Amino acid sequence: MLNRFVKVLNKISIRRKLYLMLVLCVFLPLLLTDFLFATIVISTEMNEDERIMNNIADSVKFTLNDYCDSAYVFLNSLASDRTIDQFITSEYNSPLSFYEERYPLVNRTPFSNDRFSATIYSIKKGIVSGGSFQELSKFKDSEWYREYMNATKDYVLHIGYDRLYWRSQRVISVVSVFDFFHKSDRREEKPLIKVDMSYSDIQQVIDNSNYSNIIYVCLGDTIVFSNDQKGGVTTPFSTVSDDIKNDAAFISTFSMMDKTFDVYVMGNENIMARALRENAKLFALLLLMNIIIPVTLYRLFIRSFVDRLRTLTDFIETNDAAALGMLGQNEEGDEISRLTQAYNDMTVRINSLIDNEYKERLRRQDMDLARQRAELHALHSQINPHFLFNALESIRMHSLLKKENETARMVEKLAIIQRQNVEWNEDSVKVSDEIRFVEAYLELQKYRFGNKLMYEISVDEECEDVRLPKITLVTFVENACIHGMENKTSSCYVFVRVTIEDNELVLEVEDTGTGIPEDECRTLLEDIENVTMSTIEDRKSIGILNAALRLKMYTGGKVKFEIESERGVGTIVTIRLPLGEEA
Repeated sequence: MLNRFVKVLNKISIRRKLYLMLVLCVFLPLLLTDFLFATIVISTEMNEDERIMNNIADSVKFTLNDYCDSAYVFLNSLASDRTIDQFITSEYNSPLSFYEERYPLVNRTPFSNDRFSATIYSIKKGIVSGGSFQELSKFKDSEWYREYMNATKDYVLHIGYDRLYWRSQRVISVVSVFDFFHKSDRREEKPLIKVDMSYSDIQQVIDNSNYSNIIYVCLGDTIVFSNDQKGGVTTPFSTVSDDIKNDAAFISTFSMMDKTFDVYVMGNENIMARALRENAKLFALLLLMNIIIPVTLYRLFIRSFVDRLRTLTDFIETNDAAALGMLGQNEEGDEISRLTQAYNDMTVRINSLIDNEYKERLRRQDMDLARQRAELHALHSQINPHFLFNALESIRMHSLLKKENETARMVEKLAIIQRQNVEWNEDSVKVSDEIRFVEAYLELQKYRFGNKLMYEISVDEECEDVRLPKITLVTFVENACIHGMENKTSSCYVFVRVTIEDNELVLEVEDTGTGIPEDECRTLLEDIENVTMSTIEDRKSIGILNAALRLKMYTGGKVKFEIESERGVGTIVTIRLPLGEEA
């Protein structure tokens, strides 16, 4: 695994490897470190925010509990006063007698102070409603009374929007039964005491606390207290919205007397943005130390060796292969300096070898190339009359036998063949051009043999632009037409297929002719595989051997031939040329 990774690195340029090393070994660890640092900072900010919001919720809870507990203590102090108990449980025959008993009691006992105001409700006869004493029957339709009657406990915390004194306003009260000294069997016959707390005082305490976050103290879906400055004592309670519930950064729930409250603490701003703002200088310093300074130093170091390596590479690539020059850099220093000196020493030795061996080898190769070109021209000169004679013979025979004017079309096909024979400025042609030549030749043969010869040509589209030696495929087609139809009375089919398989151009010529005996087929394949210029010169029939030799010369000997034949069934010749392997 490690060796494979090293091999991959060897294929990457040094500059890119250095950038990769800078990213993986410097930037990535620094990025992870900075990310960890930022995570810790943001986590700390989040924990601090949560602590602050929890303190806010506790402060609100303490404020409300303090008022309710104090109100309940004040209520009990009045409920435990025997004189007051005797006064509200007595019956009076006239208002005068009621007031005579009430006056000293009110002067002696405070029923209100700066924070609370108490009212006692009695069902006894002769009670005159007014001030701190009220006849209970008049308030049985009030919201606080119904709430008390539906409660399971002997006290209830009432919060609502009721008419108090001369106006409707927000009310928060503690309502309890007044039976400290005696118990009554029926709940509705018990006197009640209600202590009203100052809603505005509680709201002012919350406002004066200057909480850093907006809070909403809710009883169910009703906003009881808030510091958003949107409500007042005389305005009805608002309903908590889904946005407040969903956007609340902290929620605390607590119970007070018989009620359960939810405190929604809203977030101030994005914690990450605030952390970035508060630590902007630190983050800027980290950016400078982790990115700008390493990149600057990297560019200085890279000039020390990458630029010199590029100079050495450019000099080698642009150097004259016939006489290598010397690189003028001989100062002592690092490995690159020693590499430059080693190159200069190698240049001296190579120039000496060039003078003695390389030039002589080039001369011999030029001679071999000239000889091969001469042999190729000789092959060209041999093959031209061969096709022209057969084509003309086909036209002549048909004209003598049938005396038809259709030969004009065949002459057009012959022109194609003649033009292909004459133009030898290039030895190779596209497959599409060679196929046109094959089709022209088969048309001429069909003109000669009639329905006795049938053919089919199939060429994959991707093969059309591939090049091969001219007049090679048609040679094998000619052999299939002429020799395949010998001594065969029935129709003969010729199939020509050109495909690409496994990065090879595959040429197939199949006929349904008489077939070739097994020993002749084996001999023909050996002759094709071992053909040379000298073997062609000693033979009279050179068509297939000529084409095979030119295919071998074209591919540097990498062409492969396959021949399959069966007597009375037919013959298949397969030629495989490697793509991109021209000699």
